[in-house]
Amino acid sequence: MLNGERVLLRPIARQDLPEIWRLLEDLEVAVRSDAGPIHPVSLARYEARFDREAADPSKDEAWFVIEVDGRAIGQGGLYRIDHFNRRCELGIALGRVHWGKGFGQDAVRTLVGYAFEYLSMNRVSLQVLAEDPRAVGAYRKAGFVEEGRLRQQGWVRGRFHDELLMSILRDEWESTGESHPEPAGN
Repeated sequence: MLNGERVLLRPIARQDLPEIWRLLEDLEVAVRSDAGPIHPVSLARYEARFDREAADPSKDEAWFVIEVDGRAIGQGGLYRIDHFNRRCELGIALGRVHWGKGFGQDAVRTLVGYAFEYLSMNRVSLQVLAEDPRAVGAYRKAGFVEEGRLRQQGWVRGRFHDELLMSILRDEWESTGESHPEPAGN
């Protein structure tokens, strides 16, 4: 488990699934956090996927529940973890009622610290809808730099939208003086 300033990141447990499902299957959340077509996913499918991944864990992913005051508010993680090239991608999704409160930014900073400090990554990247100023601003505040624009990359609500490619490098993170994520209980 990792302590941020305001959030706790911990492994996802089976008992978290109903709340995560409720928060993340909100259509507005799904549109902003899923790069593919938006299809409703049942709780049973969440549970089946969890059971498969628990039986055969992936070495190129690390997903966490984002918790505030003992309640799950979303999930975030690192994926496409490439230990040879020391790079990974970051993804995060919060329930809509938790947007704009700084929890996502804190979770992102904690995930970035985990990537650099505990996984020895050199680069963390992400893609975000260019027309989502709340998310883009939060990533910038967490130290991410825009590297490029992927024109008409995503199909959202009946039309194509640009996505921004953003990243943060280890030396940029170290130069900010960001605190390193602390294991919970310390």
